[in-house]
Parts: sequence; C-alpha cells; structure tokens
Amino acid sequence: MTHTSQPVRDMDVDTIRQQLEQHLQERLDILAELAPEALPSVDPVAYQRAATNRLVVEQITAALNRLDAGTYGHCTRCGREIAAGRLEILPHAAACIDCQSHADAA
Repeated sequence: MTHTSQPVRDMDVDTIRQQLEQHLQERLDILAELAPEALPSVDPVAYQRAATNRLVVEQITAALNRLDAGTYGHCTRCGREIAAGRLEILPHAAACIDCQSHADAA
C-alpha cells in the first residue's frame, strides 16, 4: 500500500498563507540587505542574487493571489491539482511537475 500525500484542498489555508508570507518577508529582507550593492557595476553577484530574489517575490505574491482567488494548488498551465508534496517543498509552485518538466525542457 502506497501512502499518498494530503490533497491540497484539505490543507490548512491559514498555515499556507502564513508560510507564504514568511517566505515573502525573508526574500524582502534579503533584497533590502542586497540593495546597496545590487548594481551590475558595483557587485554583479549581488545584482544577480537580487534579480533572483525579485523573481521569487513575484512568484510568492502570485501564489498569495491564487490563494485569495481559490485557485492555489492548481497548475496554472493544465489546471490539474499540484501534488501536496511539491507544495510542501515549494509552496509558491505554479505548475505541476509534468508541466514544469515540459517548461524546463523547452
């Protein structure tokens, strides 16, 4: 008998929101810390780290918007439910593993 993870619809929305907001604040703190050096002419590595963190901030914000809209946990590409295990690892995931694999291969 295999153990399946809990369906997204049964997950605690308040806990999910709290996790997402915590991840968002962590990324915003990193961006604030990097801001003085995050210019390509000053520190290219800090600049790239800031760009990466800005992208994650956008992804987390989008996940919070999906949570508000009632679409959190559903793939934005195919509409199928994203595995709860994937969301536990990457709570701001927008795509199921299949769709993400196809996007990464392209």
